[in-house]
Amino acid sequence: MEKAFAFGDKTLDPAVKRINRIQRVAIIGAGTMGIGIAIDLLRKTGYGVILLDVQAEALDKARTRLEEQWAADVKSMRIREQDAETLARRTSYTQHYEDLVDVDIIWEVATERVEVKLTIFESIEQAVDPERLAAIFSNTSSHTTEELAVLFKTEAFREKFLTVHGYFPFEANRLIDVMKGKYASQETYLLGVVFADQILEKNVIALPYDHHGYLADPIFQAMAAIISWDVKSSRDIVQLGGLWELFTVNPFVVLDQTGHMPYTESSRHLGESLPANDRLRSLYMRNDDFYPAWIATLESKGHAGINSPSRCGFFTWSEGKRPAPQEVYDPEADDYVPIGEISRKDFWSFYEAAEKDRREGTIKSAESLVLVAGANDAGGKAFRRYVLPICLYALDLIQDGIATPGQINNSTRAGLRYKTGLIEFIDALIDHLTVDGVIELVRRARDENADDPFMVEMLDTEGELGPRKGRQCLLHDMLKRNFTHLLGYGKYYRTPVAELDLQSGEYKGSYLDLIYYEPSSRDRVASIVFNNPLRGNIFNHAVIDQLTHVYHRVLELHRLGKCGAVMFTAAGQGMRMLGADAREFNRGWFEREKGYAPLSEAEAALSSRNAVDLFRLIQTSPVASIGVFGEKWGGGAEFTYFLDLRYDVRCEGFVYDTLDRASLWQQKNTYNQPELDYAILPGFGAAGELQRLGMGHSIIFEIFDQGLTADRAYQVGLSNGVYETEHEALQRGYERARQMAKDAPYSRALFKKELARGVDDEALAHDTGETFNPRKNPFIRSGLLKLLDRNARAPHMDYACADTELPGWQYPNGKGIASDDE
Repeated sequence: MEKAFAFGDKTLDPAVKRINRIQRVAIIGAGTMGIGIAIDLLRKTGYGVILLDVQAEALDKARTRLEEQWAADVKSMRIREQDAETLARRTSYTQHYEDLVDVDIIWEVATERVEVKLTIFESIEQAVDPERLAAIFSNTSSHTTEELAVLFKTEAFREKFLTVHGYFPFEANRLIDVMKGKYASQETYLLGVVFADQILEKNVIALPYDHHGYLADPIFQAMAAIISWDVKSSRDIVQLGGLWELFTVNPFVVLDQTGHMPYTESSRHLGESLPANDRLRSLYMRNDDFYPAWIATLESKGHAGINSPSRCGFFTWSEGKRPAPQEVYDPEADDYVPIGEISRKDFWSFYEAAEKDRREGTIKSAESLVLVAGANDAGGKAFRRYVLPICLYALDLIQDGIATPGQINNSTRAGLRYKTGLIEFIDALIDHLTVDGVIELVRRARDENADDPFMVEMLDTEGELGPRKGRQCLLHDMLKRNFTHLLGYGKYYRTPVAELDLQSGEYKGSYLDLIYYEPSSRDRVASIVFNNPLRGNIFNHAVIDQLTHVYHRVLELHRLGKCGAVMFTAAGQGMRMLGADAREFNRGWFEREKGYAPLSEAEAALSSRNAVDLFRLIQTSPVASIGVFGEKWGGGAEFTYFLDLRYDVRCEGFVYDTLDRASLWQQKNTYNQPELDYAILPGFGAAGELQRLGMGHSIIFEIFDQGLTADRAYQVGLSNGVYETEHEALQRGYERARQMAKDAPYSRALFKKELARGVDDEALAHDTGETFNPRKNPFIRSGLLKLLDRNARAPHMDYACADTELPGWQYPNGKGIASDDE
């Protein structure tokens, strides 16, 4: 969104008000990440953006890159020519810090070298008034906030300094880290979190305490580093690096795309600065080297990845819009050679895992990873040698209170694009082997690597040696306390929905694709935000599980009288909401050369049944509901038909006119049901729900055959309000929810029962009589006193329903979590 919104949370009000006054942002460093941040800010806000770099050549490249991006966006009809011109006018380029005098945020995206950062920060202090600034960010990959904050001489700058770190490619990666550190004020910290969440529309990992590299970066750094010391030939880069393709991608491919400098400079800094108890510290300091000689050789030759003049790094790369690796570096020959395949003979478990997923219609599943972890081939040994130390490191982060299980899992899924999150994999190992069995698996790995003292230290679980000496691994604590999972899993598809709180031993909500705002005691309105805008906020299996779990929380608060209404909305420009995930219509990974792999009838029916089961729970519950959305497609539109009210944001964009065969800029449809075009049905209940809402067959066919704009939906009675901006729609929607939350629970439940039943005069008389019975409807006294004695102050209504049987409604058992984890 272009503006922030507090969702009833008064603690966020100062940050929201300051963010909504931002006009200009400066980015120091016009390299790959700086350009990515600029693209993101220019697309998502109306800010002026200044790119500062000491090198004129870097600024020229940045200008060219941005011009090419806007031209591509015009060609693909994401924007108009005049929009591209506006974006260019909002962007300025400079080599002078004096030009930053009136900016609201400064974002440093330069080298990891501390002496360079010191020079930058000194220049900022000389040129900028700290009272004018909302915040200063650093995109550092390896420094702590405190390490950099002390480079400022004055407290005024330190208290406005945060490390805010995005992932490559910034404009297309969901994850961002916000770390407070020792000096930043709480107000600055909250501003950084809200800015990253609502303005940048990212999945935020908020860390109040310092940690080198946040969470995802040290895991990614270690993915490459732990292998790099064993690389002797091109086969090792392909086969050992290919191990990580079981989770995500070969890290050496990614490093070529980001450039090697952040990796080598981070390795140097981590080698010098990691604390004594960091399990992985030996990856960055061996024989006075921060990284192996073969990487230093590439660095000395300027072969630093795809953006280096040679377009070489660990691989050579093809030209074009989508460059691909062509050859791989061979340290033995000091030359590039053809990329070979991973050996089927030696690494047969990799291929068996892929075949297992194909047979079962899964994609890089936890079960397949467990298969490789226990295999006796070279693949299994490599997996245990390189993956298990990083798993233990993740457990250390939880044990030391640096991160929660959900934060680590979401970091690896969102930022590193793991198909199975790292904590999900650890849970799967425990599920298959028990906690004792996982400890034994690590001991097996230690014995297999007994001749490597560095590896033996990293695989220590007993606290006998190395950085973790004197403290047993978290697995032992789990064993003593009978914990069998670090995550809680969803009711329908067993995807992660909660995380274990080690202190209380309870599972608490942790959502990758949703943001949940608890209701305040004053407003009693919960807010649920669908939070995957890069994929249009789709309704996939994970979202169904997460929404089920969070709605059970809403119902529990309603039972206690703490929540009377819920507002649903979506993150991202235009509050776009897509339907079911088309990828889940195919059995397993879709491969163009193999074509469509159909689901079974039972699988397809289950997808419909589970979604409608959840939507019906929301619809029939006594909690008032309102949806505030923009463009809606398929299941995203169907979801809103189950809500009490629908507020819409007008959307504009290119619309293809099939008669004139031209794309015209105009108001877009906000209600779209394209299912029939794709030979499927609206499986989330559109036909029945639209009729229930009073839409005649002609209007229903109009929705399915051409769609409805927001204004047309309001005209026919499908929409209850239409607004120009997301911010106005949220304000109006939240206020309407706040008013609805005042309804007495017994009356609202009975009213919904009446609506579901239809016309029945005798039943209406009976139900009306019941509402006047204080033994059945304990809310009647305070409700009628408010009506009868209008000159007196209205009595407080106790909304708690714990001891009241609501008509037509029964609170569901459980917490929306798989039964063995409740």
